[in-house]
Amino acid sequence: MRNLIRKRRGKSMMTTRRLGTIVLVCFGAVACGSSGGESKPEEIGQTAARLGPNTGDPGALVRMEMKSMVGVLLDEIPAGRAREAAAADALAKPTSFWTARAERQARLTAYKLVFRSGYYPAALDKGPLPLPPKSGWSIDLLSRPHRGLVNGHDAIVVDYTFGAHILTDRASPGDVEPSLAQSGGKWSEHFTLPLDPEMLLERTGYACMDEFEYPLGSVFEENAHYFYDDTCAAERPDAPTCHFTQFPLQSCVEAIAANVGAVTTDMRFKRIDWADEIANRVRSGVLYNAHGADLAVVREDIVEEHRTLYRWFGGDSCDLAEGTITAPGWRRILTFSASVRNDGTVPIHMGDVTDPANPWRLSNVFEFSACHQHYHFSHYGQFHYANAPGSKRAFCLEDTKRFHNDERTTLRAAHQTCSFQGITPGWGDEYQFGLTGQWVDITDVDTCTAHDLTFDSNPDAFLCEGNPVKNATGDLIFDPTSFRTSGGAVVSRLRCDKPLDWHADNVGAVSVYTPHGSYVTEPCTRGQVGPSRSCGFAEAPRTLRSCAAGSTVRLACTDSGPAQVLRVCEKSAKLGVGVACTARDASANVIVDGTATVSFTCPAVRDAASASTGGYALYGAPLATSQVAAPIHCTEL
Repeated sequence: MRNLIRKRRGKSMMTTRRLGTIVLVCFGAVACGSSGGESKPEEIGQTAARLGPNTGDPGALVRMEMKSMVGVLLDEIPAGRAREAAAADALAKPTSFWTARAERQARLTAYKLVFRSGYYPAALDKGPLPLPPKSGWSIDLLSRPHRGLVNGHDAIVVDYTFGAHILTDRASPGDVEPSLAQSGGKWSEHFTLPLDPEMLLERTGYACMDEFEYPLGSVFEENAHYFYDDTCAAERPDAPTCHFTQFPLQSCVEAIAANVGAVTTDMRFKRIDWADEIANRVRSGVLYNAHGADLAVVREDIVEEHRTLYRWFGGDSCDLAEGTITAPGWRRILTFSASVRNDGTVPIHMGDVTDPANPWRLSNVFEFSACHQHYHFSHYGQFHYANAPGSKRAFCLEDTKRFHNDERTTLRAAHQTCSFQGITPGWGDEYQFGLTGQWVDITDVDTCTAHDLTFDSNPDAFLCEGNPVKNATGDLIFDPTSFRTSGGAVVSRLRCDKPLDWHADNVGAVSVYTPHGSYVTEPCTRGQVGPSRSCGFAEAPRTLRSCAAGSTVRLACTDSGPAQVLRVCEKSAKLGVGVACTARDASANVIVDGTATVSFTCPAVRDAASASTGGYALYGAPLATSQVAAPIHCTEL
């Protein structure tokens, strides 16, 4: 039985699952690249009113500060020329590189700061102290990049300070933390952070991944920051609180200290006197509906968080039953984040969806999935790519991020579990990439040409973006629709008093072009280095090879340049390609510096006609991304 005390963010195994849909890429060699930011009010044809102080109630300001150290880990590169070259490259990085790396380390505090109530189960007066939008962050570098040892780890490091201001209503700071009820009040939250914030999953496995309320298999290399929780301990399968997919033998703190280098620090909070200058500088949030709820697509999440990858699905997969993949076996999928926020003044509120008496349940809007053992809501959103429509998918609507930083947006999040759903004004829900089912099956889609990936939120108006209409006794009114459940029952829609342009900010479009096979074969863009990284690989010469499944394969490999990394991955008979893999999934992952002998067990070709058929694909990359890629030639011994 799962821990019922520690409340966690996530899409619960009971009431979860995100949209799946249809979208893009270039088959065989496919990847994603796009640019752009948040849609401006003018782009969607709507006049936006910038929020300002409430008359007679100036609100509250809380200063948050953290001093830390961030670095580039060098341990995984063998001592010698290659490591010295990687060190020199890191030392020469510009200020913008180190600022971005500090930001990525600072965001690892987000999980605990939003879900603080889960860490103080006996204290009802604890609540979120969330990071404000990144536009309000201040990163000040305190030193030049320099080489040092952290817990015995060789790294190039920089000291920095993080600063930001929470702007909210007068009562909220004291509501979520009594120490902040009055000006001058202070509070600190302790953190153990990885010195190098990159490659968390590659270096520490699931040790720091808090999967509570998430479907199994939701964590992958690129979304690990969403799950980071330094309180995760080494757990037994019969008593999990963090871990459900794998059970590490080390706690998060132990794994970080042993494999990356640990930085211990405190996020310090202080309630300060009201100051118009500060409030005007840090205020953010656009009000689209001053008289009701209003959902808006967070376009920047689609821009920044989409990846392609290969994944194996068995014939009994729930994803096949639910239509998030089109066939079993190896599939090439595009996973992406699809987030919405409430830019109105009234909450989207559905309450306890597990309660049989809940009117949302009685209206058949929620339907229980026997396959996934959770409730589905099939009207959350739709996606389109190159005229290929995506299917609507179930979801769990929660307050997972405070998007507005203003006097009207409370710090107390009302909806923080999948059993009690909704979105508070100024808050939103992040459907991050990697979540099981949060993808599009692009195996048979030609993605060599850029097309718009479009997210249409709430297309059937089942969520009231305005004010719910009630009858004379104060009960919500649900009207029958033409939609039916899988069992044929009529699905009813909440009657809603909404403006004519309610849907104007519900659509976000991003142009996506994916010239690589997966994110593993896409360029490294964040300074990732070392043999375990999940970027920058390319197919080696004569890459697809055959062998007897289960036999021992020995290769003699040579390179003609700087040290290279050789990765051995599975191959797909039906797709006719290697399935570019991460170090975690590789049959072998070794450094070739001149020459090397590589030995591994031949992986079975899972979609071959015979179970005895084996085969593999070879991928190579320079040991450090600053070095030149050199071909690796391997012959079987």
